[in-house]
Amino acid sequence: MSNELRSEHAKRILEDKLFVASMQGLRDTLVEQWKITDKHDIDAREQIWLELKMVDRFEGHLQSILEEGQITNFKQSFKEI
Repeated sequence: MSNELRSEHAKRILEDKLFVASMQGLRDTLVEQWKITDKHDIDAREQIWLELKMVDRFEGHLQSILEEGQITNFKQSFKEI
């Protein structure tokens, strides 16, 4: 799959209302779970923290695919000038 096509797919996903709402819902759920953990339950708190970081990492990965395609498109249009 070309960078341009990957970028288009990533953009569609990142702008999809269901995806955006799902990601925010997941973050909200994890934060709520963290709030109700016992302050001494370090294992549970660390697991929730790791899950929050994975959500961010996944979304960041899609964002990097989008940006990589935009850079490629910019470079190609610059070469054509």
